[in-house]
Amino acid sequence: MNLENFQVRMDTSYPEIVGAKNDPNTVAILKNLASSANASELLGILTYVFQSVEADKSAEDIAKVLEEIAVVEMTHLDMLMHAITEFGGVAKYEDSMGRAFHTNYINYNLRLKDMLEQNIMAETRAIENYNNAIKKVSNDSLKALFARIIEDEECHLKIFKYLKDSVQFLSC
Repeated sequence: MNLENFQVRMDTSYPEIVGAKNDPNTVAILKNLASSANASELLGILTYVFQSVEADKSAEDIAKVLEEIAVVEMTHLDMLMHAITEFGGVAKYEDSMGRAFHTNYINYNLRLKDMLEQNIMAETRAIENYNNAIKKVSNDSLKALFARIIEDEECHLKIFKYLKDSVQFLSC
């Protein structure tokens, strides 16, 4: 399987946040997107890095794609953490309720097919979370950033669906 030509992020730039002012509600939304137990960027990074290491044992090309997607998620996390501070919060790895991120949130599936199915569900949830966030924040530049991140997440979703179909075909 040749996966070298997969596009793991869109080519368009990420919008900069302008006009940010202290807003606890926006900070809460940003914290959940960044580091909650539910399809957050931090959860994605750690999950995809774990999966990359495990997949490298039998599917080196898939492992590389997982690692590249993790790097894109790192970019998203970086932007979200900066946004938290711009809107008056403290960029800790915690959700809106102050619960610290924990590695127990990671699903440590060892079967490649199960990993990819989990990733499809996680990316679908992430897209839903960002769409909901767009409806709840008032800052237009932040809405634009969320919309741009959704484009990357949609790329990841397509990749994971393709890989899952390929893995099923190969019976892995």
